[in-house]
Amino acid sequence: MDAAKVTPVVIAGGGLVGALSALLIARHRPDWQIKILEPQPSGPVQDGRTIALAAGTVGLLEREGIWSQLSKTAYPIEHIHVSDRGYAGVTRLHAEEHQVPALGQVIAAADLNLALYDACQAQNNIDWVAGARFSEIKAGRQSSEIIYQQNAGEHSLFARLLVGADGQRSRVREALNIETDQSDYQQEGIITTLTLSQPMAGWAYERFTEHGPVALLPLSEYQASLVWSLPPAAAEEVRHSSDAEFLRRCQRAFGYRAGRFTAVGERLQFPLRMQLAKNNVAHRALLIGNASHALHPIAGQGFNLGVRDAIVLSEVLRHCDDPGSYRVLNNYWQHREADYKRVIGLTDLLVRGFSNTFIPLTLCRNLALLGLDILPPLQQQFARQTMGYVDQLKPVTE
Repeated sequence: MDAAKVTPVVIAGGGLVGALSALLIARHRPDWQIKILEPQPSGPVQDGRTIALAAGTVGLLEREGIWSQLSKTAYPIEHIHVSDRGYAGVTRLHAEEHQVPALGQVIAAADLNLALYDACQAQNNIDWVAGARFSEIKAGRQSSEIIYQQNAGEHSLFARLLVGADGQRSRVREALNIETDQSDYQQEGIITTLTLSQPMAGWAYERFTEHGPVALLPLSEYQASLVWSLPPAAAEEVRHSSDAEFLRRCQRAFGYRAGRFTAVGERLQFPLRMQLAKNNVAHRALLIGNASHALHPIAGQGFNLGVRDAIVLSEVLRHCDDPGSYRVLNNYWQHREADYKRVIGLTDLLVRGFSNTFIPLTLCRNLALLGLDILPPLQQQFARQTMGYVDQLKPVTE
C-alpha cells in the first residue's frame, strides 16, 4: 500500500465528540489529513438535547476560538445546589469561591454541533465526508481498510487509525466485536422545559428523591431544563398527564427552592442505564464518547468525559509517527483509565446510593453531603471534578 494513499486518522461520527476530536487532532497535526465519516447528508449533526458544559470544557472551547460563537446563547451555572429530599443533607458550590466566572455553562447541543461543524469546515486538513455511514473494517498490519456506504454505493479507504465516535449504538464497536457491560437502573428520564415564577439567577439544582434525582439547569432567567428520573411505570404516567398534573407532581417532588413551576413544554422520555465497552482499544482502532461510555445523567459528566477523551487522544497523537500503533493506543488508554474509573464510579454510586431508602445508607449519604458543604478540602476536590479539571490532562507523548 502506497503510504501517500493511507489516511492517518478516520473518525466515524461527526457529532460533538467526533467533531471535537477531529478539530483538535487536525490542529495538532497539520501534516495529517483527517477524515470524518458522518451519516448526516448535509450540515452539522442534528441534536435536540440541552447539555451542561463543565468549566474545563468551556476553557477548551475558548482556547480553540469556538466559544465566542456560543457565549451569546449559553447560560452560566454560577451556583450548584445538591440536596436529599426529606433530609438535612445539602451541598452548595459557588463559582466565586473557586475563583472561576462560572462552574459550567448550559447550551443547546445544536448550537455546539454547528460551531464545531463550522470549525471543521474551515480546517484545511479535515475532510468531512457527508452522507457516509461506516459499515466494516478489515484489519491489516500497517493500515486497515475502512468500508462505508455513501450515495447507495460502497466505498473504501485505508487508515492508520479508526476512531469510533458513532454513539451509543456504535457500528464501529459492533464491527470490532467489542461487547458492553450494561447496568439498567430501572429508571426512565423525563426531559422538558419548565417556566418558573422567579429567576434562576445562575443556580443549578440536583434534588435526590426516593424514586430518582430531579435536576434543573438554568436556560434563561425564568426557564429551566428539567431531567426527572422515575420508575418506568410512573414516568409513563407522568409524561402523559395533563400540564397541570405534571407541574403539581413535579413541584411536589422538587419543592419550592427554585420558586413555583408555572408552565411545561414538550415532554420526552428515555431509559436511564449505563453502558460501558469492555474494551476501548483494538487493532488500529479505539472508541471514544458514547461509543465507549453512556452514563446516567445524574452528575452531568457523560459528555464532559467524552471531551477529555478527545483532549487526551489529540495529545497522544501530537508527536507520534503511527497513530494506530499498539504503543500509541496503549498510551491513550493509560491516560484515560483512571478518569473513567473515577467518573463512572461516582455516577454509579450516586444513582444507587441516592435511590435507596435503607436508613443507615441514608444517614451516611446525608453526612457526606454535609461534609462536602462545610469541609473546604473535600469541597475543593468535588468542585474540581464537577468543573472537569482532572490532574491527568497534561501533554502526553508517545
